[in-house]
Amino acid sequence: MTDTEKDEDVLRPFADLIGREFIEFLFDRAPRKVVSRIVKSMDHFVKAQKLGGTDDEMGVIRCIAGEEELVVAIFEWLKLNSDRLPAHGDFIGKYKNHRVKLAFYPVLSQFRSVLSDMIRHGITFPGFEQVLLMKIDPSIDDGRLVLRLASSRPGAADASIPLNPLNISVSREDLDHDEIAEELYRDFEEEVRENNGMSVREFVTARAEFRNLLLYAGDGGHHAMGETLSDLMPMFRRTYRDLLWTLCVLVGNAPSSKEWGLVSQFIDLYRRVLVEAKLV
Repeated sequence: MTDTEKDEDVLRPFADLIGREFIEFLFDRAPRKVVSRIVKSMDHFVKAQKLGGTDDEMGVIRCIAGEEELVVAIFEWLKLNSDRLPAHGDFIGKYKNHRVKLAFYPVLSQFRSVLSDMIRHGITFPGFEQVLLMKIDPSIDDGRLVLRLASSRPGAADASIPLNPLNISVSREDLDHDEIAEELYRDFEEEVRENNGMSVREFVTARAEFRNLLLYAGDGGHHAMGETLSDLMPMFRRTYRDLLWTLCVLVGNAPSSKEWGLVSQFIDLYRRVLVEAKLV
């Protein structure tokens, strides 16, 4: 086996999630302290799957640890680029707190649900729905990860526009920045209540405590997992994929403003969730 084949084999678990071009981009462009967390996350991910059918609970614990490592990788990037990003010292300093780390992905998934239709179906503009539809594809362009907008209509000119993903902002009618952040939080709160029957604080605590329930007994006994690792792996793969894409976008771009765009909106919502959970 050649060195190239070895490298490809090592990267395959995460390359299968987001594509080889993008995982290689991360390994080439991200600083060592970010890459080291990605490597450890992949180690957890690979070893977890080997435990399927043998020790499903320990496999799940490894998957959770791998998720936390990717969140810490994002935190490390934020720390290294604090001059270009909104203030985040209040939660970055709590990177060892399981509840802080495991609250990250549910907030990210809220943005995923907002933006996924745009990525999947493309974008158009009021009044132009029948004549203009822009398809969106991610690509690496001169050391940056960009979203390429190109017309999907037959016969359209073969040209595309590179877009910095961080220069996108969630908008709602005429609401200002703070009002949108509050609307996003209310959506998150409602989704947590409908899907889990919990308050935001209860949800954040329960998500973090699940790992401890599998590891430790309490005064009344111990918890046994109802699902198999195989049942849960699609959820973990989606989590890992979304976190890896987030790293690609962050490593490959910078927002045009600290106070505007997806990064600012995400941090506002994440902080709001952590405040509600009494973590900051």
